[in-house]
Amino acid sequence: RRRRCQTLADRGAMLARGLGRTRRAGTRALSSLPETPPLPLFGIGGRYATAIYTAAAKKGELEKVDTDLKAFSEALEGMPALTAFIGNPNVPRAEKAATLVACLDKMGGCTTSKNAVAVVADGGRSTDLKKVLSMFNELMVAAKGEVTAHVTTAQELDAAGQAAMSKSLDELLAKGQAVTVSYSVDPGLISGHTIEMGDKFIDYSAATQLKKLTALLGIGV
Repeated sequence: RRRRCQTLADRGAMLARGLGRTRRAGTRALSSLPETPPLPLFGIGGRYATAIYTAAAKKGELEKVDTDLKAFSEALEGMPALTAFIGNPNVPRAEKAATLVACLDKMGGCTTSKNAVAVVADGGRSTDLKKVLSMFNELMVAAKGEVTAHVTTAQELDAAGQAAMSKSLDELLAKGQAVTVSYSVDPGLISGHTIEMGDKFIDYSAATQLKKLTALLGIGV
């Protein structure tokens, strides 16, 4: 286990250094982040993520916890052995919590970050850890004035197509916001694309237009 933690620590430290130097233009300064969670999140993952945000905000450690958990989440993606360990129902909760805390400790994580993963493990929700980390990131993205958008296209977009899409999405944002875009391909759309951005869903796909047309004409499919 120490070897797994050391590997995670090495990768996490490198990621944390890189993330610490990265800052998107046009986003809110971390010093002005809201003390209350900017979004209502639901479900088990949402409750834990909200609690982590609230605890970090009260201690003035949102920036540090954001960096810690983002690095830990990215490093965890490359550690299937550790993922399997925390998902093993035969491993006691306390042992999972101790292992996660030890890994974050070697990465230089702050006490609030270590407490966050420990609480998830002690609560028997280790299998939800990735979801909790992802939802905490959603809160941080919203707090910094960023917006995430997921674009699904019928065919893969090249660099020029993605640049054009990003420009179109920028026009939908409020002043001071920045958008982070992820892409996926679904040939079932036939042509066109769909956009999921915040609570908005925009459908420009030919498949949906065809369904509307057949419904309008009363044609059974």
